[in-house]
Amino acid sequence: MATTYRDYLWFRDEEFGGWRSNGHVVSLIRDATAVGVLDALGAVGRRRTGVGYAGFNQRSMEFERLGLVRPDSSADQTVQTVGVADIGKGWVLLIQQNSDYLGVDDKLFGPVTKHHEVVSHFSNVNALSRFMWWRDGQRKVSFEPMIPTGDLERAQAASPAEAATVLALITEVGGIDLDDYHGTRTEFFHIEGSFALAERLTGVEVSKELLRSAVFTVAMVPTTAEPEDPHAHELPPRTPLLGNHATWGEVHQLYRSTAEATVHATMVLSETQGRAKERHEVEFWYSPFDGTRQIDAHGLLSVVSHVDHWHRGPFNPITWPEGLLAIHRRWEPETPFHVVIDPTSQATPTEVSGKRAWEFVFPPGFWGGPLTVAFDARTGVPLRAESTYRTEELSNVVLDESFSNDLFVVPD
Repeated sequence: MATTYRDYLWFRDEEFGGWRSNGHVVSLIRDATAVGVLDALGAVGRRRTGVGYAGFNQRSMEFERLGLVRPDSSADQTVQTVGVADIGKGWVLLIQQNSDYLGVDDKLFGPVTKHHEVVSHFSNVNALSRFMWWRDGQRKVSFEPMIPTGDLERAQAASPAEAATVLALITEVGGIDLDDYHGTRTEFFHIEGSFALAERLTGVEVSKELLRSAVFTVAMVPTTAEPEDPHAHELPPRTPLLGNHATWGEVHQLYRSTAEATVHATMVLSETQGRAKERHEVEFWYSPFDGTRQIDAHGLLSVVSHVDHWHRGPFNPITWPEGLLAIHRRWEPETPFHVVIDPTSQATPTEVSGKRAWEFVFPPGFWGGPLTVAFDARTGVPLRAESTYRTEELSNVVLDESFSNDLFVVPD
C-alpha cells in the first residue's frame, strides 16, 4: 500500500513532541556521505556522535551548555547545529531542531544541493513550514505545506515536470490541503504529509525506528562569513593568568576553558534576610552533562540530573552550585557573557580561600545586581559572587575528578 500522511502520525507522539513544537528540519540527500555533507557545509569545531533523535538532542544541548551555540533560537546565531547520518543505499539523513533552517536555505545549503538531489521539509516555532526539492543543482519546487497553492502555481511555471509530480503525489499522500482557501480546517496534518511526500519522492522512509537508531554525527555549521574568535565554537586551552594584569576578554577565555570540567568543592552561601544573617554550607559534586549532588551536615540534600531531580525537603535548597559555576547564564541569552562588560576592562586582583583570583563588577542580571565575581587565576572557575545581600563562595575546589555513574541517580 502506498505511503500516506497517516503513516507518519507517530510524529505526534510525546517522544517527538519537543521536536515538533520547537521546529524541525528533515533532509534526505542522495549519493552522499555524512562526512562529505559536513565537509561541504564547512562544519566547525567538534563533531560528536549521538544515537537517534534523542542522542542528537543530547549533543545539541551539550553544545549549548558549553556556550558553543547560543540557547535562544531568536538570538543572532552564527552557527546552526545539524545531525547527519548515513542511512544506506547512498542516502544521508540530516536533521535540525529549535527552528534552525539550514536545510531549507538555498544559500546555506547550496554547497550540498549544488551536487546532490535533496528533499527537505521544515517547520518552526511560529508555525511556518516549507517543503523543498533540489535536483541537478537547481531548486525545482518550494512551497508552504500549510498553504501550498500559490507556491505550487509558481513552481508549475518554472519546473512543470517536477511540480506536476509533486501535485500528483500530494493528492495521494494527503495531509497537505490544496483547496483550503478560506481557512476552514480545524486539523492540520501538513507536517505528516511532508514526511510522506518526501518518502514518495525519494523512496526513503524516515520511520520512527530510524529516528531511534540512526547514528548521527552532530556538528555546528557557520551561518555567517564574518570573522570570529578562533575559539568561538570550540573550548579554548586552559592557560593560567598569573601575571600582574588581566583583562575581561582574557579571563572570559579562561572561564570558558573549564566548561567541560567536573567540580568537587565546598560552597558557603551567606545571606542577609532583614536583620537576620543566614549561612548554608554544602559539599557538592557537579558535572556539566550529568547534574549536581549536594550534601550538608544532615546528609544528602539534593540530586539534580538533566532528566530528574530530588531534594530532602521541605523546600528546594537555596544553594545552587551550578548557578555559580555556569554564571554566564545569569545574563545570557539576552546578552552574550563576553560582552556583558567591556572585554578590555582590567581585573582587580584578589584572593579567595587562598587562591589568586581576578575580580570584576558586572551589571544586574536575572538575579539582580550589580554582582562582583572573582575568577580563579589558574582555572577560570568562579570562586565567589557577591551582591548586596548575598555571597556565594567556593573552597576546596577539585577539577576533573572521575565521578561514579550512580552519583547523580535520584533516590527512590
